[in-house]
Amino acid sequence: MKQKGFLEVYDLTLKTIGPLFIGDGRTILKKCYLYDSRSGSVSIFDEEKLFALLAQRNLIDQYEQFMLGRMNNLYRFLTQDCHLQERDWKPALRYTLKVGAALDEEHSLKDIHCFVRNAAGQVYLPGSSVKGALRTVLLHHMIRQEGEHDQLEPSRRERFGSIPESRYLHTLRLVKNRPDDMVNSLMRGLQVSDSLPIPDSRMILASKIDCRPDGSLSKPNVCRESIRPDTEIHLKLTLDQSVLQGTVTRESLTAAIDAFDEYYWDTYLRHFEEPARTAEVYYENCLFLGGGSGFFSKSLVYPYLGEKRGLKLTAEMMTQMFRKHYHDRDEAQGISPHTVKYTEYGSKLYPMGMCGVEIQ
Repeated sequence: MKQKGFLEVYDLTLKTIGPLFIGDGRTILKKCYLYDSRSGSVSIFDEEKLFALLAQRNLIDQYEQFMLGRMNNLYRFLTQDCHLQERDWKPALRYTLKVGAALDEEHSLKDIHCFVRNAAGQVYLPGSSVKGALRTVLLHHMIRQEGEHDQLEPSRRERFGSIPESRYLHTLRLVKNRPDDMVNSLMRGLQVSDSLPIPDSRMILASKIDCRPDGSLSKPNVCRESIRPDTEIHLKLTLDQSVLQGTVTRESLTAAIDAFDEYYWDTYLRHFEEPARTAEVYYENCLFLGGGSGFFSKSLVYPYLGEKRGLKLTAEMMTQMFRKHYHDRDEAQGISPHTVKYTEYGSKLYPMGMCGVEIQ
């Protein structure tokens, strides 16, 4: 830790336990990437360079027919129809990822959801994603200390899952006539930098796997660029004590993270039978980040309302949002949502978005 007046600057290190996905909203269609089953890899093209190569070889007409036709495998198109070799298209590639168990030749290829990248095309972890996870664990800790509530505030009941966070975080009273104004939030005193760039060699493709309470699995047709397990991600955490006034410290953050992990296990995971091939992981001193980590890791309805009322409200919300997913049965099963999110890496199942935390 470095002290600069009121500023406490810490090295924040996250170590991925399960694959981590932070999406940028883009999707690479199955026709637009090159899947090489021999090397077990997927290559992503620079579209302008690929088009220039095809134009140089007078292959634009064939490419248009490929894009409009039923064939989906770009590798087969380039090798069999265009008679190109790897040395021909290699200069047009942007990056290559290991496929693992996310794709195979026996099933249809999948669209790929992209990880966020900076202007130079490098993968990085946005500090805002980490700050959001820290906000969740801090709010959880504050709510648990205050105790359960009978209901959500009437003004917010139409917004399922909302809690009056201004009660817990908006305590600075800088704008007294607008208590919900973010200027009043304690989170102004907590800043997280974007991470250092993460090399493409640490990236994989990860499929979505849902585990039901009985331990059975389903595999929706979802594929994501993800940071692979056992990757260290380095950021800076700054606590401005001129704002926080000691209400948030390194020690209180660590305690809040541990409290949330214990609650996550006791309230949510205990309802699920662990599926076969699950990797041995410990739900302590960890944060859940990004897409695919699941509703429960981001929602505060259960700690705010209590387990019974939280279950009822969450089941109602899930039923309205996902009418074909049988969430009307969640109350009978004792948990909502009724799936835990996993993905596969190295023949083992890992919880999606789980990261160990170290603050120094």
